[in-house]
Amino acid sequence: GERSMTKDNNLLGKFNLDGIPPMPRGQPQIDVCFDIDANGILNVSALEKSTGKENKITITNDKGRLSQEEIERMVSEAEQYKAEDDANKNRIEAKNGLENYCYSLKSSLSSPEVEGKIPAGDKAALDSKIDETISWLDANLGAEKEEFEEKQKELEGIAMPILQSMAGGGGGGMPGGGMPDMGGAPPADDPAGGPTIEEID
Repeated sequence: GERSMTKDNNLLGKFNLDGIPPMPRGQPQIDVCFDIDANGILNVSALEKSTGKENKITITNDKGRLSQEEIERMVSEAEQYKAEDDANKNRIEAKNGLENYCYSLKSSLSSPEVEGKIPAGDKAALDSKIDETISWLDANLGAEKEEFEEKQKELEGIAMPILQSMAGGGGGGMPGGGMPDMGGAPPADDPAGGPTIEEID
């Protein structure tokens, strides 16, 4: 769309991908494909990999057709609100990064490779901090980017020493010898980071 937030874009159509069984957070993998043909007809499809469930929609160039004036206005607004959109994007990436880190830690702590290798007291303290962070996330979805980053640093401050101790100070400790993804928030000087589209002749 012309803006980074869904609510700010012009709605051309929608469909639901139903019939996906309950799964742990982060497990469903959905491929979304956008295909525009030479006649300006847009085909959008979504496929959930593990179940094979698929749905799609075709949007012809007469559905939700915008006038040239409306298109120019929306492009102008996109430029006007670019800084705001970039800030929102960074905030959401920081939130998602913290959320993913919490569930990655939670999953790793319950894995057979780690089970029983961390002292009960340390595991209880880390589990408690993870649950506390998830509860904070649920109650503060509109928090600022810096707040999400600070919460992730707090959790890392408890998790890292415990995991490194389990690995004998080798800097590893999780299954496969690595740590859960420490990322999440993008660098502060790259607000427009995102997918790159290359044109092919």
